[in-house]
Amino acid sequence: MNDKNTVRHIIEDLLPLYEEGLLSEETAKWLEAQTAGDPDYARLVRLSGQSLLKPELPEPAEDYAKMMAKINRKLSFYQLLFMAISFVLAIRTSLLNESFGFVLWYAVLGFVTYLFYKQIKIVLFLSFAPVFLWSLGDSIYSAVNGSGDGGVGMLVFVPIVGAVLTAFIHSLFAFIGSLMGLLVLKIRKTGDDSE
Repeated sequence: MNDKNTVRHIIEDLLPLYEEGLLSEETAKWLEAQTAGDPDYARLVRLSGQSLLKPELPEPAEDYAKMMAKINRKLSFYQLLFMAISFVLAIRTSLLNESFGFVLWYAVLGFVTYLFYKQIKIVLFLSFAPVFLWSLGDSIYSAVNGSGDGGVGMLVFVPIVGAVLTAFIHSLFAFIGSLMGLLVLKIRKTGDDSE
């Protein structure tokens, strides 16, 4: 313990306890004896007794409402972007185009949307609404431009049932994608907790 650096490190480690009065009487006497003969140690004791200067924290944003409005605009932009992607997917890959490519794209849409919003109801809305509207519009257009047989019931009931069924099928695959997103988040959370 005669090594000066070792003694200095021990004194530096003990100084906070010394200032708080938490050292035993013998350890406090040893510390005082070590610091009495050395001006460098005495300076350390003097500096440890002084309180640290608190840095001035910047003032909170003066216009909180403007900041929140900017954040809400950005979130609204992302929501519109997801809605636009959902409509494009509905038009390009729906069952109406006699394509089964929608299975993969709606699973990806559900996965990404769940990772972004972390709410399954938003995933279901973003996958159901565009396909429902697209299918309903297509069915009504076909009924109006068709033969016209079957009356008002065929013009209203059949397109709505068809649109709901088509939107449900698409939403099912988006739901499966959101479950994959939920699984990824759970695995990531479990991995973070174990570290």
